[in-house]
Amino acid sequence: MADESDRDLRGLGAAWSALAEHTSDFVGLTDSDGVAQFMNRSVRGASPGSVVGKRLEEFLSPERALQVRAMLEDAKRTGLPSVNANLRVVALDGSERWFVEKCVPLSSSIGPATQFMLVRTETTHLRRTEAELSASEERYRVLFESNPDPVLVYDPESLSWLAVNHAAERMYGWCRDEFLERTVLDVYSCEDHAAARRRVAELLAQPEREHRGVVDHVRRDGSALRAEVFDHPIRFRGVAARMCVVRDVTERERLEAQLLQSQKMEAIGVFAGGVAHDFNNLLGIIAGFAETARESSPPGSEAAEDLSQVLDASRRAAELTKKLLVFSKKQLVSLEAIDLAEVVVEFASMLRRIVGNDIVLEIIQAHAPLALLADRTQIEQVILNMVMNARQAMPNGGKVTVAVARVAAGEPSRYFAELRVTDEGHGMDGTTAQRLFEPFFTTKAQGTGLGLAVVHGIVQQHNGTITVETSPGCGTTFRMLFPMSSYPVSDDTERLRLKAPRGSERVLVAEDEPQLRLLAERSLLRLGYRVVAARNGEEAVQQFEQAPDDFDLVVLDVVMPRLGGREALTRMRERRPDLKALFVTGFAPESTGMLEVLRQPGLGLLRKPFTTLELAERIRQVLG
Repeated sequence: MADESDRDLRGLGAAWSALAEHTSDFVGLTDSDGVAQFMNRSVRGASPGSVVGKRLEEFLSPERALQVRAMLEDAKRTGLPSVNANLRVVALDGSERWFVEKCVPLSSSIGPATQFMLVRTETTHLRRTEAELSASEERYRVLFESNPDPVLVYDPESLSWLAVNHAAERMYGWCRDEFLERTVLDVYSCEDHAAARRRVAELLAQPEREHRGVVDHVRRDGSALRAEVFDHPIRFRGVAARMCVVRDVTERERLEAQLLQSQKMEAIGVFAGGVAHDFNNLLGIIAGFAETARESSPPGSEAAEDLSQVLDASRRAAELTKKLLVFSKKQLVSLEAIDLAEVVVEFASMLRRIVGNDIVLEIIQAHAPLALLADRTQIEQVILNMVMNARQAMPNGGKVTVAVARVAAGEPSRYFAELRVTDEGHGMDGTTAQRLFEPFFTTKAQGTGLGLAVVHGIVQQHNGTITVETSPGCGTTFRMLFPMSSYPVSDDTERLRLKAPRGSERVLVAEDEPQLRLLAERSLLRLGYRVVAARNGEEAVQQFEQAPDDFDLVVLDVVMPRLGGREALTRMRERRPDLKALFVTGFAPESTGMLEVLRQPGLGLLRKPFTTLELAERIRQVLG
């Protein structure tokens, strides 16, 4: 039996030795006094066999010997393995290596352990991997938290939020802990929950699918926002999840809508400007021939009175086309003496039709005329915009008051014509009131934000001021002051009856519209002028070059085929630098590039449609 037992022990020892020699760990045996009995690796350059029978202090560095001796004493005292999980060793080549080292007492059936196994496992690569993983997680955390766009992670099964960044907290109003107690559905209105569930179900059917779209979200306070959401699958803490990157596009969509509206308005404006230009030409023909016929009729006759009515209607139609040109931003700013009180009264019937039956429009008149030197069409635009603004502030109806008065203001005191528009709407806070006149700023869902900006610009062009008095729930009052004028308010009907000044100079007329050309030629001939007519700018230049010194004045339509009026005058002045010219147009000078040209001496401008009187007066002004 003894021989068989010895053979088993030797076999076990051989197997243990083979295992120790082939493992990647360092394995050693010592007795209770720290004398080495076995080592499977060299130690500090010493071979395994050379350290057997030596104490720890004889082949280890002093520091390492103390570390191993401490573990040995701890294992002896407790009878349990002693572990050092963070053993740092500097190798002979100077590199730093990390290990987990254990001192395990080998049990004995006859008493305390007399042998202790030392096992040292290298963890350098694990530490590096952990460091890289930690750095990666830190980079992810920094990117996640510092992203200016909200980033949210959710469980696609339960729809619970798993993580959110600071930007999400700021945009939606919930703190992180509150978010984690909620689900994806909480950022949708109740009406959109079903659609949100369908969207998530579609994503679950294709787990690897990415989704991008714009949806309606709600914040904690109930306010709405348009959110562009990029939703894609990720692994979060070892489980399948989805991450949403959200961008608030509410303002972007509002600006896009405003841009689209501006482009539509610009296109309509171009169309309106073209219509107004052609209509002006027709009005010029109607008014011109009507004026000619009236002058041929006996004064006071029924025909003369009828033709006066035609001329008056033509004048009012010309004002209508002027409004179209205001809309198309191609209008001429035409200052004239007007009565603000009269303008408001005449405009009141149109305003009542516009505001509708649920709005009461009250007009408070002045006790005397309020003479302004102003563009009537633009003043009407101011009144219209202000009344429409007041109407929109009262969706459930109410009263709009338009009042005019003569007031004294300033130091030294001066008289102003006051236009005051008051509504009974919801009013505004101070922050909103400060931005009222900014272009594109609007408090209305469908507004363009241009109405009050246009008003502000027109008031400033007339050297006036505009102020607003408002507070939430107390309505709004806009107060505009315009400098009063000493010029008498003109009577257009009586002016039409004045005699046109005559002349005898030779005039070259260039107009591409045949009837207007004929009308201008006949009118000037009746006034005593010698007239040569041309169908376009190129023909006018040819006529001029035949006798450049014979012409005292050229009357040129600004826009003509083949050669426009401005270009034709340039070529004529190459021969006659002192040549005088009167340009005729239905557009504003800035829209046709005429502003610089008109600064030159000897030039004038006449707006279509015009009467014979207006043409004659302007010719005399240019000729001096």
